[in-house]
Amino acid sequence: MAILLLHGEAVGSPGPAPVLEGLQALYHFADGAGQALADSSGQGRHGVLGSTSGADTNDPTWVAAGLSFTTDDYVACGTDAALRPDALTICAAVKLTASAAVPIVGWGATAQYPAVYAAAPFNANRPVIWLGNNCYRYFEKSSPTNLQDGGWHFLVFTLPGNTSADIVSAELTVDGIAQTINSTQTTSEGVAKTLCRIGRAGTATYAEGSMAFLSIHDRVLPSVEKEQMRTYATAMLAGRVTLP
Repeated sequence: MAILLLHGEAVGSPGPAPVLEGLQALYHFADGAGQALADSSGQGRHGVLGSTSGADTNDPTWVAAGLSFTTDDYVACGTDAALRPDALTICAAVKLTASAAVPIVGWGATAQYPAVYAAAPFNANRPVIWLGNNCYRYFEKSSPTNLQDGGWHFLVFTLPGNTSADIVSAELTVDGIAQTINSTQTTSEGVAKTLCRIGRAGTATYAEGSMAFLSIHDRVLPSVEKEQMRTYATAMLAGRVTLP
């Protein structure tokens, strides 16, 4: 009998569990050292720190909470189509550096989009789902939850597809509460996703902050499943990070 192990626990064992339907990658950021960011989904989609498989200047730093990103650090996750879904839910536990850009996941090799940002490089560092040049939705950075308060937060971005018709349904919840929408642009379509990188968008936009949890689903999770992921992340991060 095959048993899928998730960070040392079997699926179906007592305690919180992740939402498995549509789960394409699950990163606990608990490795603590080395060049790999382990995928605990059972899919084997491990990340590589920096621009090479060996230590280099693009490597984020392992800290007690997970990974700390600065200057030009990122994690490369390859070009697997499963990590580039059109419909998606991105869950992430992040601690932002105030007034700095924080791309969570970027799918464009050169452009700053498509990407999901906890803090954008524009518009006063508000969170944004940015699919194309003029296809995006910004959320408020401090209403109702203040993402710039120097603490850890659990963000859940959802999107039903990669078009201008889909961006108007994009949502962000922070610590289980819907974040206020700031603005939406629909005058162009989303562009194709070509690769997957954590903490980097395009050629020049890198995260300034820390990350302790990340999951990618290829569908929009309903509210009850978003809360399941938050409960699971809170349990998995106990002892490393305290989420609100």
